[in-house]
Amino acid sequence: MKIREKGLLHQSQIFFHIPSEFARNALYCLHDSGTFYCDDQYCIERESYNNYLIMLIKKGSMTIRFKNQEFQAQKNNLVFLDCQQPHMYRANENLIFEWFHFSGISTQHYFDFLSEKNGCVFSIEESLIIPECMDQILVRAKEGNINEHFISMNIHKIMYELNEISNDATDIHEKIIIKTISYIERHFQMDMNLKELAKQVNLTPFHFSRLFKKYTGYSPYEYVINFRINHAKKLLQNTKLSIKEISIESGFNTDTHFMTTFKKHTNLTPKQFREIQF
Repeated sequence: MKIREKGLLHQSQIFFHIPSEFARNALYCLHDSGTFYCDDQYCIERESYNNYLIMLIKKGSMTIRFKNQEFQAQKNNLVFLDCQQPHMYRANENLIFEWFHFSGISTQHYFDFLSEKNGCVFSIEESLIIPECMDQILVRAKEGNINEHFISMNIHKIMYELNEISNDATDIHEKIIIKTISYIERHFQMDMNLKELAKQVNLTPFHFSRLFKKYTGYSPYEYVINFRINHAKKLLQNTKLSIKEISIESGFNTDTHFMTTFKKHTNLTPKQFREIQF
């Protein structure tokens, strides 16, 4: 079925399916699907739509807004949305994507599980299975040849693969954070900034900052300051170094900056902290 809507080009196609009662109660079931060719005028914004959506970007990029967060998806990214929540997605440029709406009794649990780990955008550059599953679903939808068990199996395989991708991404992210923390601990006495830390792990400052806070609970700047303060505490308790010497040893530019920062984080001056007996 060919359609004409704002931003959709004439090659776009959509296919509809009404799930059987058995599929609605026991399977992941397909509702509608298609391939969309869009220009930069294409935009969908809804308060609610009673299904879940999977989109595979084949060309171009799109912006997604979901749960007060904004995401970017590009070629070889898969987007997984709970359309029952307010959401928006729009083309940033000429865009081609495959998609389908679906439902299933356990879908909400799967969505919550995956989005908690990875958000709603997944890189599937290394996956051969997900594009194949998308093809299997869309070919049968186009032909009107819907074997609901077969469709359900392919949807489940997609979600299984997304979980595997999330696990791999988690391992990589943890290694990035461990590497960054090790760098901070070895160089905390030197001047360092967000751009420099991000460069150590080959990420953009924006991406690195979000990732670091997700795993540590602190911004990179906060983590560095906390590490310096804790190092100063050890020196105050275990050495007779002067405040000025401790400020230098702990990575602060001046003793004034050190004392101000220390008081802000501990509600004590360095001298008062030194006098505490532990």
